[in-house]
Amino acid sequence: MLSPREALITLNLIPGLGSVRIQSLLECFGSAELVLAAPAAMLAQVPRIGPALAAAIADWRNCTDAGAELRAAEALGARLVVLTDDDYPAALRCMSDPPMVLTVRGELAPRDGERGVALVGTRQATPYGLVQARRFGRELADAGCTIISGLARGIDYAAHSGALDAGGRTIAVLGFGLGQLGRSENAALAEAIAAGHGALVSEFPLYRRPDRGTFPQRNRLVAAWARATMVVEAPLHSGAMLTAGLAAERYGRPVFALPGAAESRCSEGCHALIRDGAVLCSAPHELLDDLGWSGVPQQGDLFAEQRPRPQATTSRPEPLQPGSQEALLLRALEAGNDTVDLLCTALGLGASVLTPLLLKLQIQHRVQPLPGARFRAL
Repeated sequence: MLSPREALITLNLIPGLGSVRIQSLLECFGSAELVLAAPAAMLAQVPRIGPALAAAIADWRNCTDAGAELRAAEALGARLVVLTDDDYPAALRCMSDPPMVLTVRGELAPRDGERGVALVGTRQATPYGLVQARRFGRELADAGCTIISGLARGIDYAAHSGALDAGGRTIAVLGFGLGQLGRSENAALAEAIAAGHGALVSEFPLYRRPDRGTFPQRNRLVAAWARATMVVEAPLHSGAMLTAGLAAERYGRPVFALPGAAESRCSEGCHALIRDGAVLCSAPHELLDDLGWSGVPQQGDLFAEQRPRPQATTSRPEPLQPGSQEALLLRALEAGNDTVDLLCTALGLGASVLTPLLLKLQIQHRVQPLPGARFRAL
């Protein structure tokens, strides 16, 4: 017989249900165990269910395996957190449609919801947007905020990376199952986050692939979890704009937007948000002031250039292959190209290529971030 936790996990594994339908079932039957014990004819009478889903629920023994999901999560270094667990995030529990089950790798903390800031924006970010997203991520994390974003390329990647620069906390909310991370271009960043700097979180079964519906679901969690949402760069029609709309209209959270060049398509969404009442924000301290979170940064000396770097406890990394992108990047840094813009020009590579390389080299202790979104080779 399934436990209440296993019954909730089983419902979450049934394709096509989702949190809203599961909630309707729980309201009708009282518990996940009673839902799974109900006949298909009775299940079909529940609003939004119907015969096809009712048949799938009634056939749960043949199409789901909660035990296998739990074992697979453990093998990945993750755990399943259900709505009734004590460590389920309080901010998500207050949603009208909270996920019944979260897969979590890393550590959650109460302050993630209390001082969480969502930094969101386009995947096709400009160098300006990437530098600003990393700057906001770094300085807000240094001030004790948890950076919440979606682990996509572009603005999300830069925001998470900035939080790691500061040694702070960041939450990556995935638009796919956590077991699909190996396919992600940002797998190295995910590893760095899970290794003591926050958590990777997904409401989807472990091996659910991304599709057009999974990312809007992810966006609602980002909007609900954060106390404020900051849009760094976004076209008019984008997931970041959806997140900002949910934050303001559904959850009553403040929305901030960074202005950009008047002719930049990547800033059209930000300018529209500002026209519609979002707070124009050009520096992290402005956001902190507006939220009443101003104070002494928790790690204010992190970027002091005179501070000696602690010796790594692991062995020195292997020498880079001559002519590799990493080796060329280090050579460009040593030649004085210490910003993303200068590196793009020197190497003829786009910022979307350079940013992951910079993070990889930081993880390997070959590159150090400096104030003003600059870097130096170690």
